[in-house]
Formats: sequence, C-alpha cells, structure tokens
Amino acid sequence: MPPRTRPRSHLRLRSSWILLTGLVQIASHLLALMLLARMTLRLTANLRFLQSARRLPSLPTAHLPRVSVLIPARDEVDAITACVTSLLAQQYPNLEILVLDDGSTDGTGQLLDTLADQRQRPYHPQPSLTVIHSPGDPPPGWNGKSYACHRLAQRATGEWLLFTDADTLHSPTSVVRGVTQALALHTDLLSAFPYQGVETWSERLLVSFILDFLPLTSVNLAAMWRHHSGRPLANGQYLLARAESYHALGGHAAIAHALVDDFALARQFHSSGFTVALVDGSTMLQCRMYHSFREVWNGFSKNLLIALAPATDSPADSLTAPTVRGALANLLRASLRALLFAWGYACVFVLPLVRLLRPGQRPIARSLAALEVCWLLSLRSLVAYRLKRPTDEIVTTPLAAWGVMAISLAALVRRWRKRPIVWKQRRYANPTL
Repeated sequence: MPPRTRPRSHLRLRSSWILLTGLVQIASHLLALMLLARMTLRLTANLRFLQSARRLPSLPTAHLPRVSVLIPARDEVDAITACVTSLLAQQYPNLEILVLDDGSTDGTGQLLDTLADQRQRPYHPQPSLTVIHSPGDPPPGWNGKSYACHRLAQRATGEWLLFTDADTLHSPTSVVRGVTQALALHTDLLSAFPYQGVETWSERLLVSFILDFLPLTSVNLAAMWRHHSGRPLANGQYLLARAESYHALGGHAAIAHALVDDFALARQFHSSGFTVALVDGSTMLQCRMYHSFREVWNGFSKNLLIALAPATDSPADSLTAPTVRGALANLLRASLRALLFAWGYACVFVLPLVRLLRPGQRPIARSLAALEVCWLLSLRSLVAYRLKRPTDEIVTTPLAAWGVMAISLAALVRRWRKRPIVWKQRRYANPTL
C-alpha cells in the first residue's frame, strides 16, 4: 500500500506559515535594532543635557528668591522627621517650610507638632516651620495628595513652590541647586531625578528601571525643555514651580482628580505654554519609595499605565469627543498607539532574551538576540554608571522589563473589571488613559 501524502493545500498552508513567521522574526529584529539605536541617541543626548544643567553657575545669595517648601504627609511616621530635618538644614537664605498632616493615624501629626514647637524657640534661626492639620477626606472630585498640595500652596508666600514627598531626604544644597537651575534654564516647572534608595529584591529589580532608565531612554529632555516635545515628564518627589505660573494655570485645582499628579501637573504647565525641565537630582536628594514587594506592586500599578502611555498628538486628544464617530476614531487611534507601543516594547525588552534562551534557534537568530541583549545591558550600564546605581541592577534588566509587563497587564485587567484603586487607605475610581 503506497504511503499517504499530505494534501497540497496543507503543504501550501505550512509553507505560508513558515514564511510569515520568518518575516515577522526578521521585522522584529530590525525594529529592535532601530529602537535600540534610537534609545542610544536619546540616552546620550539626555545625559549631556543633565550634565550641562548641573554645571550652570550659581547666583549670588542676595538675588535668590523666596522659596516655600510644601510637604503633604499621610502616615509617614517613619520618614517625616528625617525629611523635615534635612529641609531645615538647607543652605538657603529665604525659605519657609509648610507640612500638611493629611489625616494620619500613625502619629505623624504628633511628630510634626513636636518639630514645630522646637522650631518656635527663640534661638532657632530660619527657615520657619508651619504644620497644618487636615483630619478629613478631600472634597469629592479631589485626589488626596492634590488637595493637600492645593491647601499648602494657598498658605505659601514664596515666589517659588517646592513640592516634595515626605519620604525624601535632601542634601543641604538641594533647594539652592534647584532654584539655580530653574532660573538659569528660564523654566516655570523644574523637576529632578532623585537618587532612588533600594534594599529589597523587588525594589532593586524595578524602582530604578522604571524611574531612571525608562525615562532617560524614551523622553527627549532637551526638546521637552524647549517646548518642542508633546510629552512632558516630571517626578513628584521634587517639583519646583514658579508661583506666578502655577497660580495662573489653576494649580492643583486644575488636576484635582489626577492620581498621577506629577505627570498631570507637567502636562498642565506644558499645554498652558509654560516651560518644563527635568534635571539630575541624584546629588540633591534621595528617596526610598517602597519597602516591600506589595508596596512596589501596588505603587507602580497605580500609575504605570499612564506613565508608559504613548504621547497624544495634542492636548485635545484627551478630551471627550463630541460625536460617536469622533469617539470611535479616538478609541481606534489610542488602541493602535497602544498596540504599536506594546510591540516595540516586546521587541526590545522581551523577545531577545526569549530567543537567546530558547533551544533550536538558528545561529544568526541567536547572534542577533545576543547582540540585542548586550546592547540593552550596555545602555543600562551607562545609566548605572552616571547615576551611581548598584551593578546588580544591570544584569536584571530583562527581568525588570518582564516585571513591568506583568504589572501593566495586571493593571489593565483591574481597569477592565472596573476595580477601584486603593492608595493610602483611600479608594479612587480607576481612571482611563
């Protein structure tokens, strides 16, 4: 009996599938190499910009404007004393510090009252320390941190407003270096990359990768400062705003509902025609945001989708479309951008390691994958060297990329199921991108 032969249609289908997968693999390699080249150019340009901003000359002490340091604090008993103490030790001649205890239940308010009482004694010099207590929840439509910053700004008397988190630790020259760079760059909102303190494995894996490496390889800082980029970026751990510009655009009242308040404030400044700059603050302040895997997961789940979302074409893209056709068009554009972003992310951060470890790969495919992985690690090495990061963060870069993907997918599922976000014991509706 003659052997059975497969139908020609099945062979044609198999050949077409092999051809298609081969073309997709070639396209993914080409896209990965193009994106890595773009990331290299972007990173080197950003590092030059950060270095030039750091070398700007200081101003005479007599010409420095008054600065109000504004600290919203909610259940920060372990960090608030060190934060306030570091700001009281600033080498700045015209400074006031205001802290708002936002309904803390862990003793943060009592610690602040003790610090304020000690500061009111006659022998204590400037800066002054004012503590505000806000026992209730924010009004409807307000995010808790934005409302706290709004109330602090209403009490501030400075020409510049420095919003900083309660878990930051500032060097004695933090304020003067921030003001010097803001004035020299003629910017209305200056933000800074702090040095991110990490201890646990989840912190070491994800914190610097998300807050340092991804921004430095994706956002053009010089173009953002020159107002040539549609994607402004900021870090809420250090936001130095010109008071006149801040109040002109509505302050935090204009972003009352935003959970990612630093991004929202930067976009508000940018869309209002004001200048935004992001500088290297690794020697100005440090911050340990999270202390456990649960905190890392919940904290980044709150804002990662918005932080990684592709830039919109214009501020009007985020507005509600007036017609059904316009709404569908906006949804289609947003979905297409998200798919393209996800494909590019996978080509650079995910597929190369999979191909490198997967058995049965052709030599040229394995060589290209090795090139892509080594190129990525070299970029991470450059960031680690310039920011003085631990070397173990370099080799875990592919794992960090997988972690970002896992957090983003989990956040998408939670958003699809319309589950609220719980942060600082407060519940918020899950926002759209």
